[in-house]
Amino acid sequence: MTLWEVDIHPAPGEPDLLGRSTAAQAHDLGLGDLSIQAARGFLVQGDLSAADIERLANELFADLVVERPVVGKVGDDALSSDPAASSGRAAPSLTLIHVL
Repeated sequence: MTLWEVDIHPAPGEPDLLGRSTAAQAHDLGLGDLSIQAARGFLVQGDLSAADIERLANELFADLVVERPVVGKVGDDALSSDPAASSGRAAPSLTLIHVL
């Protein structure tokens, strides 16, 4: 059985509401002004093909109007690259922290 990870990011041009909210809460805690990009994720284990997990990501987990799923086997490089880089939203001094 394969352990898949599905990360759901804001679509290009859409605001990162979770990132903004988290940054505001960090500011309220006295941690300064941080730029935070956030996503939510799902772990799915089963006898699923890449096409199966893509279908789950696109039809169940993500709202494709405002979100973009990134799918891979746990540990794949695609899951720890900057999803905003392809949309031009990448921060110049980005520190990426990928948490399962």
